[in-house]
Amino acid sequence: MNNLLRFLVGVRVLLLFIILEIIALTLFTTNSYYQQSVVINKLHAVRGIVHEQVSELTQYLNLRETNTTLAIENTILHNELVHYRLERHATAGTVTGPAGTPLFNYIPATITDNSVNKQHNYIMLDVGAIHHVAPDMGVVTEYGVIGIVMAVTEHYAIVKSLLHTDWRCNVRLVQAGDFGPLQWDGVIYNEAVLHDIPQHSNVQLGDTVVTSGYSSIFPPNIPVGVVKSYEIKRGNFYEIRIRLFADFKKIRYVNVVSFLYRDEVKALNELRDEY
Repeated sequence: MNNLLRFLVGVRVLLLFIILEIIALTLFTTNSYYQQSVVINKLHAVRGIVHEQVSELTQYLNLRETNTTLAIENTILHNELVHYRLERHATAGTVTGPAGTPLFNYIPATITDNSVNKQHNYIMLDVGAIHHVAPDMGVVTEYGVIGIVMAVTEHYAIVKSLLHTDWRCNVRLVQAGDFGPLQWDGVIYNEAVLHDIPQHSNVQLGDTVVTSGYSSIFPPNIPVGVVKSYEIKRGNFYEIRIRLFADFKKIRYVNVVSFLYRDEVKALNELRDEY
């Protein structure tokens, strides 16, 4: 109690000033209609500013939920586009899958962990077995190939990133038509090297690189990057440096590629290896 009294005595001048200011403002506004309107307008202006700031803060806090919703909608549209293309090809007499069914489906996912500064980089996704994700499934974005699923738990998956020096992805040069393995050399995070392209190939700077489709991991023609430079290596083959479309430092939302006849093709491959 004594401490409180000493504190009040110490700030008595300030308290007296505040009280007198309140009394003065009250008398000032209550005795003048003009002053009342000025004060009310100022209060409305301040309230509007506060409301605007709170609204912007709320929108910012909801960005994660909004982005997740957009990612899911993007995946739905992607799947619908696959079905549309399938129907168009079927009308033209092109068979893309047994009984006119699509070959691939896409599962939306969010990256929860990612690395780009190691020789062997991995990515963690927030989807797993309960989402029908399994090892050896491809992972892509609208900007290209991201990696391949290595292992899954019930709710999560570990992906071997394209930025992994021990993994290769089969790709094709759009203009030249040749295909070969694309591999990260561990140097620059947004560049990789395309190997085994013969010297007689018509390689051109700026040529687009896409997935070849010669596997059950990725659909064909998914954009990967563009030709940045090339030179002859190992006698009769080009070593082509590719600038990747995907920025692995910024990717957040991806799609896991599910090949609907994966088990069937896997069984056939195992049967083939027995001969």
